[in-house]
Order: sequence, then structure tokens, then C-alpha cells
Amino acid sequence: MKGLSYARLEQITKVEKPYRGTTDRYPVGNRRHNLKNFYVKEENGVKVFDVTYGARHKSHPCTKEQFDAMEATGASHIHKYEYTDRIEYLRYEVVPFRIGTVYPEEYFQFNGDSYYGQGDRSFLSDCTNGWFLNDSRRGGMVWTFGGGGRGRKEFFRCVPIFKGMRVSTADNFEVLDDYVVVGKKVNRKVGKDLLGGYEAFYKTAETMCRAMPRELFLETAKEILGEEIRDHKRNFEEAEARRDQAPLDAMILYALALDVGKIDQQITHPNWYQSEPHDIFCNLKRKMNHGLYKEHPEVFIPVHYGKGEAYPPSIWGYEVMVNGEVQQQY
Repeated sequence: MKGLSYARLEQITKVEKPYRGTTDRYPVGNRRHNLKNFYVKEENGVKVFDVTYGARHKSHPCTKEQFDAMEATGASHIHKYEYTDRIEYLRYEVVPFRIGTVYPEEYFQFNGDSYYGQGDRSFLSDCTNGWFLNDSRRGGMVWTFGGGGRGRKEFFRCVPIFKGMRVSTADNFEVLDDYVVVGKKVNRKVGKDLLGGYEAFYKTAETMCRAMPRELFLETAKEILGEEIRDHKRNFEEAEARRDQAPLDAMILYALALDVGKIDQQITHPNWYQSEPHDIFCNLKRKMNHGLYKEHPEVFIPVHYGKGEAYPPSIWGYEVMVNGEVQQQY
């Protein structure tokens, strides 16, 4: 985070004037980029710099009397939300969005109140030799570096960004907090035992879906559904009951219950969406296995990645731990 070093920002306060109408707001770079600022403030007797980018709407609850008084004056920044059991009165204000604070010990602390948007991440990326991005399969916001070409995977770095995290501004991206990333992987033996009851169903349903043309598959689905309106719960219960005796019927009912393949839409509007039976089966199998694993946590084995260690994407999610406590990853 060399681009946000304390020495650099302090030098800006000496050579640049604060923005007009303020005494503490300075540009991070080009003065015309007036959304990229930092504010000078004092914290525990020490001068620190709050780095901001753009603004956010912040809400404040208020009473009905306060709301009525503001409404009488024509205030436009108030809103009333009516729910079935209550009425909520809120006042909104536009405040600069703080993305972090720079301290004289030459570190930057991530302390944003909410998620970092695309512009925020781009701004932060410009301050480092790397990229900030959102990665749902790595728990949220991460900073990455390297790994862009053949034979360069050994240089790849992936660091989770969590609230309160401190990063040195003297180096490119040295994390000052000791953290551990905790993930999950499936114990193949336990997983195989769990899915044993579905093995025959999967095998038979896949064979039938491979051999069946789409038109015949949809005709079969139409016969199963009939004219009756069904909900997801009933479809799932019937699929469970038919799984061993009628695998194809069960597969179609499972797909309807789990919203896989848009079978009902393919029946009513054949040209709107098209998917082959085997593709529907493969997606259904993946979703069913995923759901079964999540319902049985004994299937998982915890895996740990130390500070600075790159970790792979995972559909099972990650947690960041510091001193045994789970941190809020952005």
C-alpha cells in the first residue's frame, strides 16, 4: 500500500491547500479527482488520515414526532417504511465513504462500514502492485498478485480482506495481523457412503436421459405434472417416494422441486429456453450432492491456510480467524 503511505499524505497537507470550505479535506492525488480524498483528524492524541472515496447514504432512526416536524419543513431526506407490525421512520444523510485509515506507524487499516464497491476496489488497486476483487468462492474481497502466466503459479498471492485488517504502507502488501483461513473439503469416503442410497437412482436416470430426446423428455414431464398445480415441497416428497421405483419420474420431480432446467417453462414455452435431458441431469446431480453435503457437516474435513498462503476457490466457503475469533470479511 505504498500509494497511501503516511509520509506521502503528510507531505500533501504541507504543499496542498485543503478543499474550499474545509480545513481538513485534501486530495489523495490529482486535485480534480475530488472524490478521492483524505481527511486529517486526531485519534488518541495522534494525527491520522481517513482515506475516502465517494459517498454513501447513512440512515438514522427517528421518532414520529421528529419525522412530522421535518416533514412539515419540506425535508426530502426522510422516509417512512410501513410494515405489517410496525412503522419505521428514518432520516438519511450523505457522508464520505471511508475506505481506511493511515497511521503514523506506517500502516493502513481497512475499516469501511460496508462492502467495497467496484470503484473502491479499483482505487485501492491503484495504490498497490496487485488487484482487489470480490471472489465469492474465496469468502469475499481479496487482494491478489501474480500467477498471470505459465510457470508463475508459485508467485501467486491471495490475501483475504477483513474488517480491522492492518497492512504496511512501507511495503507493497505486507499484512501485519496474523490470520488463518479455514475452509472445508469433502471426505471422499464419508461422502461416498452418504450418496450410496442415490447411486442406483443416478445411474439409471443418467442412462435414460442420455438416450431420450428432448421432445420425449418434455412429454414425459408433462404427463407427470398433469393439470395440477404443485409446489416445490410436494414435488420433492413425491420424488423421494418414486426414486427407487421410477427413477426418471423422480429425476423430473427433483428438478422441478430444486429449480433445475426450467422444465415447466420448456413445456409451456418450448422456444424460450432449451436444455437437453442429460444437461439437466448433470446440473441436478451437482445441486443434489451439494445440498446433501451441506445437510451433513460430518462429511467435511477442515483445511487451514496460514498467513500469506494462497488458497484455492471453493464452493464451501471460508472463514478468516484471528486469535481464534471469526473476522468479518468484506
